[in-house]
Amino acid sequence: MNGQHPEWDELLKMESSDHKTDTSDLWIVPYADFMSVLMIFFLLMYAFAYSYKSDNRFKRIVTNIQQEMGGKIDTELVERMIEQERTGQMVSKFDEMIEKLKLNNMVSVNSNAEHIKIVFANPVLFGPGEYRLKTESRELLRDMAQIILKATDNEIVVEGHTDNIPFTGTGRFKSNWELSVARAMEVVKYLVEEQGLAPARMAAAGYGEFRPILPNDTEENRAQNRRIEIDIATGRKTAAIQ
Repeated sequence: MNGQHPEWDELLKMESSDHKTDTSDLWIVPYADFMSVLMIFFLLMYAFAYSYKSDNRFKRIVTNIQQEMGGKIDTELVERMIEQERTGQMVSKFDEMIEKLKLNNMVSVNSNAEHIKIVFANPVLFGPGEYRLKTESRELLRDMAQIILKATDNEIVVEGHTDNIPFTGTGRFKSNWELSVARAMEVVKYLVEEQGLAPARMAAAGYGEFRPILPNDTEENRAQNRRIEIDIATGRKTAAIQ
């Protein structure tokens, strides 16, 4: 047939060309998706930046983003994001306080999904064999208490720890165990009676030498084991840091 009817050949060529797909603009689709994801990312960063000022504002921002994307509002996700942001803000405040007081080698702050733990190494808060707070340690605990008051209303456990050298004090205490409890209770009393933390959220525990963080085989290690730990539970009962 080809060659006999040139008009048909031309028609077939035109029909074939009509069925070809123009792929030159297909890059626009993934590019648009990428830009959408990027926009959401920056919106979330913006929300995080201002979330500590208002929990309700942060919830509205994240909820609106989820609605705009056509997804179901995940309230648990919102609460979890708020919780994580609060924890980060509180840890940052503690780090600033420690830096200001030049106690980086004596006080450390660690956090995970369950708690924030502030560790005071010997002899930041107490003298050897003593259970009364040092005068200079009150400034540290006062600043820490103000951060806690503004940042959270969750439960707090104060733990006392010692090394394994037998207690040789006389009078009130007969063992390291008793001394560790008394020190933890002294911190709790100060935070409640002088700094205004609610007593219902506070607890004291003493572990003596029975929970060392390092082997008690050198003086340096024993000094690390003589410590006070303040364990702040992290959860959904969290207020804004001003």
